[in-house]
Amino acid sequence: MKEEINLVKIFEIVLKLWWIILIFAIVGALVAFSISSFFMTPLYTSTAKVYVSGSDRASEVGVNINDINLNQRLVSTYIEILSSNAFLEDVAQAYNKQKPRKEQDITAGHIRQNIVMGSANETEVLEIKYDDTTPKKAQDILEVFLSEAPEKIAEVIEGCRLKVVDYADLPVVTSSPNIKQNTFIGLFLGIVLGVAVIFVKELFDTRIKGDEDIKNRYGIPVLGIIPNLDVE
Repeated sequence: MKEEINLVKIFEIVLKLWWIILIFAIVGALVAFSISSFFMTPLYTSTAKVYVSGSDRASEVGVNINDINLNQRLVSTYIEILSSNAFLEDVAQAYNKQKPRKEQDITAGHIRQNIVMGSANETEVLEIKYDDTTPKKAQDILEVFLSEAPEKIAEVIEGCRLKVVDYADLPVVTSSPNIKQNTFIGLFLGIVLGVAVIFVKELFDTRIKGDEDIKNRYGIPVLGIIPNLDVE
């Protein structure tokens, strides 16, 4: 007869072997903290914002809802243009000309891997983020990107332009890895793994530990118990 497992019994099992969960939780948190602190390269994110303008007419007759809708749709087009190999090559060359001599040249591929662009809160404001292992380098590359972008946009789309809303900032704290978050995740996974180990241990433990075990497992009454007569 199969043993029925209810919530009370599950709780009793977990409570009885709580120390296993505690050990796994501590180990999981320590492992996650150690990996995040000592083995993952810290990154700094510089952020800038530019206003997307689809036409010079708005500055002359005012902005209407059609202009705003057009500018919002143009954000995706601008992102494609500013993500092109030709433009990123220009940014890389411009930065390499002004970088410190000891610093290695960057490539268009390097910029592509570290830059993220998107509409800020679904508006016509384009938010640009750049990640690097050095705060100043992240800011400098993004500044070069901003200086080259307006000319590229005007070259590709006649009458369109970019206006800088927020220049590239100098990050003071790391954006990645998130040590607190990773430690919490490690703690949670440790708890889950500890609970799993307890259930696996109980599942494969077929020993009879007492008369109650016999009743619960086989549903038959216990007629008698042989006492332990060992004497020290």
